Amino acid sequence: MSTTMSMGFDELFAIGDVDAFLSKAEEKCRQKLRGKTFAGMEKEDVTQEVLIKLYRSLDQYDVTKARMSTFVDHLIDNKIKDMYRKCMTEKNLNVVNAIQVISTDLDIDDETGNGVGIALGHEGYAYENFEFVTDIMENMELNDREKKIFKLRSTGYEFVEIADILGVSKARVSQLWKGIREKYEAHLI
Repeated sequence: MSTTMSMGFDELFAIGDVDAFLSKAEEKCRQKLRGKTFAGMEKEDVTQEVLIKLYRSLDQYDVTKARMSTFVDHLIDNKIKDMYRKCMTEKNLNVVNAIQVISTDLDIDDETGNGVGIALGHEGYAYENFEFVTDIMENMELNDREKKIFKLRSTGYEFVEIADILGVSKARVSQLWKGIREKYEAHLI
C-alpha cells in the first residue's frame, strides 16, 4: 500500500488501483480544505462530495487533453467552489442562521482574524439572526469593498484568503475589518 501511495495520480490510474487513487485524492482534498470553513457543513462532507464527483467523472477523463493529476486538481478545486456556492445560498445561510461580527474578548488577533463574534453569548460570543446582521450591514454605510470583505468573512474566508481575492495585503484586510467592527460598534451606541 505504501508503494502505491508514493505513486502519482497518472500511475495509479494507469494500473487501475482505484482505492489508492481515491485515497490520494482524499489527502489532496484535505490539504486544499485547510483553513477553510463552510457554513453549516463539515469538511468531511465536502471531502466526500469531492470523492463522489471524482469517482463518477473518471470515465470522462481524456489523456489527450490533460494529465490525470491536472484533471484531479481541477475537479477538486471546482467541486470545492461548488460547495462554497451551495453554502452561501440564502436558504443555507438561513438554516445556519448565525454569523460572528465582533469579539467580547480583549485579545483579538486582528492578524489572523480569529476571535470575532457579536457581544454576549455562548462562550463569550453571541450570534445574531442573519437577516438582522445583513440589515445592520446595509445601515452601517459600508462601502463596496467593506461589504465584500464582510460577506467573505461571514462565509468563512480567512484574512489571507480575502487578501488573495482582493489583491491586497493581509494587513490591509485586517485594517478594513477593524474599520467594519468600529462602524458596527458605533451603530450599536
